[in-house]
Amino acid sequence: MTTQPEHRLLAVFAHPDDETIGAGGLLALAARAGVDVSVVTCTRGERGEVIPPDLAHLAADHEQLARHREAELSAALAELGAHRHLFLDQVPALEGRRPARIRDSGMRWVRPGLAGPAEDAGPDAFSTLDVDVAAGLLAVVIRHVRPTAVLTEEPGGGYGHPDHVHAHRVTARAVEIAADAAEPLGGLAAWPVPTVLWVAQEESHLRAALAELADTLGRHAPRHAPDGTVLTVLDPAGEMSSLAVPAGEVTASVDVRPVAEQVLAALRHHRTQVQAVAPIDGERLVGYFGLSNAVLVPVLDRVHLRAAPGSDASALAAVLTRADDDGATPVPSSAPVAPAPVLSEHPADASLGGGTAAATPSAEPRRGALGRLVASGGTVGVLVSVLAGLVMGALGTVVHRFTLDGLPAGIVLGLAGVLAAAVAARAIAGGGGLLLAALAAVGVTQAMAFLRPGGDVLVTNEVISYAWLFGAPLACVAAALLPARWFGDHSRRRRT
Repeated sequence: MTTQPEHRLLAVFAHPDDETIGAGGLLALAARAGVDVSVVTCTRGERGEVIPPDLAHLAADHEQLARHREAELSAALAELGAHRHLFLDQVPALEGRRPARIRDSGMRWVRPGLAGPAEDAGPDAFSTLDVDVAAGLLAVVIRHVRPTAVLTEEPGGGYGHPDHVHAHRVTARAVEIAADAAEPLGGLAAWPVPTVLWVAQEESHLRAALAELADTLGRHAPRHAPDGTVLTVLDPAGEMSSLAVPAGEVTASVDVRPVAEQVLAALRHHRTQVQAVAPIDGERLVGYFGLSNAVLVPVLDRVHLRAAPGSDASALAAVLTRADDDGATPVPSSAPVAPAPVLSEHPADASLGGGTAAATPSAEPRRGALGRLVASGGTVGVLVSVLAGLVMGALGTVVHRFTLDGLPAGIVLGLAGVLAAAVAARAIAGGGGLLLAALAAVGVTQAMAFLRPGGDVLVTNEVISYAWLFGAPLACVAAALLPARWFGDHSRRRRT
């Protein structure tokens, strides 16, 4: 039996990237301190804007954009050290009362800095989904995970995005439903969440950080968006978003510098939504990034905890502060973010336990070796990894003896191809993908040699053929030795 961590944080956000932009520092600090961190994302951001020109085609294809943003989110959560993730429509409950897919509602600008609902939001848009239905789904997750703290958007949704505002309402209602023993929810035991947190930034600190950012960047050439637009810093004296609150509404603040590198790396993974990410060793900020509106935003040096009325964030603040004082450091890991446990309306079938038994959110369903590979890289990633290894191994075997003016061009191209396939497989599907590509490449080289040099006209009993047969697996080993920070499967998390 797995023992529950003492502190468990469940973060609920509307779209991929909201978790990093709004609370990346808090999630990373929590994971670093040994807090069990789960994240629920309400939509896949199908209607989000796309910044990079090379990805502009995604804006016209909502399904393709959704898949791309899913991958961005997985990589970002791995950087932050989250332990599991779930999209809200993956909760197997309330069938017949909810859409099979919960989609991004889109938005329109009501005035500069304030968004409103899009006029063409469909019936399966998150913002149009009945609060009690969406909250019922989230309440199932709360009863499974049994968080000691729930984090979500503040009432204004940051800048008024309808999905952000709805995420706040849905989370508040879900906390009520999860605590109500009269709500059956498949027989899961009621769970009163001790602490509810809202994303926040302390206003005076934010204004000072904006001024510092403007002053720092003002001493350098201006930064530009991919389309040539000059990126500018928000006016420190101007109107702030609803995230900015007076110091009296902030329970505590914690130094974010120990996880600053992780937060910036996570931001870079959200490439469709974020640009110009860069570190700054400032007095009130550790970096900055740009949004699609060409505005540069500081990454503050401190995380600010804002408790909802009636909640007390002091326990979580003490955990985060104590970990910082103890000098705890995250342990690098190439493991992908664990998928959310399979949830069930039937307590006997629930992978986290049912009835009144305590849930065990750190336990994962058992899988075979292939199941683990598919879970880490996705079915498509597994297939691409195998195919890349087979193709590059076969092509290298065919061309490895080719010379150009006496130079061994063939073996150089062959080994470069195997290395490229292995690196691509690792980037797409993590360590499991790399292993599959390596097995495929080495297997096909051996098969085409009839398992021995000199077995056919392609692989002869010559030094260059021996170099090829031994060089191919060494190229795969080289791919495995590349720095983990170059890949999306890299994360830093504290193991407990």
